[in-house]
Amino acid sequence: MKTTMTKRVAAVSVALAATFASGAVAKAESATGGGASFPVQFLTPAIAEFNAAKGHSLTYTSTGSGTGKRNFKSGTFKFAGTDSAVGASDVPSFPWTYVPYVAGAIGIGYRLDELGGATLSLSPDSINGIFSGTITNWNDSRIAADMRANPTWTNTKKKSDIRGVTTLWQNLTPTEAFVTISMLPKTLKDQKGKSVQVVDAASKKAVGTAVVGTDGEFNVRFKHADNATYNVTVGGKTVASFKKAKDVTLPDKPIQVVYRADTSGTTNNFCQFMKGAINSLWSVNDAFSSCVPGGVAQFGSRFVGQPQSNNLSNYVASTNGTITYTEVSYITDPTRAAQGMRAAYVRNKAGIYVAPTSENYNAHLSAATIADNGFVTFNWEAKARTAYPIGAITYLLCQTTRDPQNVVIGEFAQWLISEYGPKNAEALGYTPVLGKFQTQALTLAKRCGSV
Repeated sequence: MKTTMTKRVAAVSVALAATFASGAVAKAESATGGGASFPVQFLTPAIAEFNAAKGHSLTYTSTGSGTGKRNFKSGTFKFAGTDSAVGASDVPSFPWTYVPYVAGAIGIGYRLDELGGATLSLSPDSINGIFSGTITNWNDSRIAADMRANPTWTNTKKKSDIRGVTTLWQNLTPTEAFVTISMLPKTLKDQKGKSVQVVDAASKKAVGTAVVGTDGEFNVRFKHADNATYNVTVGGKTVASFKKAKDVTLPDKPIQVVYRADTSGTTNNFCQFMKGAINSLWSVNDAFSSCVPGGVAQFGSRFVGQPQSNNLSNYVASTNGTITYTEVSYITDPTRAAQGMRAAYVRNKAGIYVAPTSENYNAHLSAATIADNGFVTFNWEAKARTAYPIGAITYLLCQTTRDPQNVVIGEFAQWLISEYGPKNAEALGYTPVLGKFQTQALTLAKRCGSV
């Protein structure tokens, strides 16, 4: 994963001296931060770019939200990252604020080679059964019913001809669909201006077209026939080939659930979804072992804990028959995708099985509310047709006391929200903070180091 992250940093690290020409501080500052692993694949290249442009030395260590909040309170971290609320025991004695700066879907990630490229579809009932330990086998009748309810189009192309491109098929109606194309930043730069086509393999005619622009994620909508094969091409190179699966057979195979073993904001947000949208018996905190009804000890080796998103995602990518919850950016990582890790479609409140794309998660966020202190509350009853319901807002915790380090942290937070996020979040697998959220988030970011 270190190699992949290095490439991501190199892909987006460009000089932005002109962007920062106004409001420059007198001298370079160093500030240590850490916490949530959810935003790491967004923050790592962002910090490198900010430091290169401004001459500062901000650092961020992925420790999990729980440790991040504790270290922020103690002063070990000058700023912190968290995807969950600061509890009573972690409230600092100094003045501080939340700054929501980027969001992202949490995917139900899995590896199940026996599907042969078909994508798993899951209802809330099936998700609850799997993660509560009552669904123990992949051929459970509830999972089979989900697969029948959402006709499966299989990507039969095992490896994209362009590295850094991933493609998802999503049904809209019985005769209409769209594919979502996602590109890593370097790939997006290399492919900009090239034609994207969804091509009927038999007739060689394009049924949907687009042009690669500046968005790291975009959709191509088209009408389809059930008996056709559709190739998705970028600049003439094939990145996916979809064919409707006539009969997907689920294997008679045990399910192994992989969960975050450390305290995690990703866990907290997943547990919020489980309790708020599905099963009130779930609890909400940063530890999965105590979120799940009855605790994990009852499940024995069927449930395996792994610390931090990297380790958890690597375990699933290398182990057939596993399932987890994790940030989409870790699932769509090219190395893990090549190993067979995928993200499931999830049935939303409107009854539609949706993919964990940036656009779909934005549809869910549109029904959320943001408090004066910056904390976001989700609406689990909203019924937008395209809304993907599982995800998180990730927050930067900063001190509002005016000192040089806090001023720089505030500048960094404002730049993430107004510049870096809108340009790069989707390409890195995240959802930028836009509209009313962006306005409120910028107001909060300006509090860092302000008094």
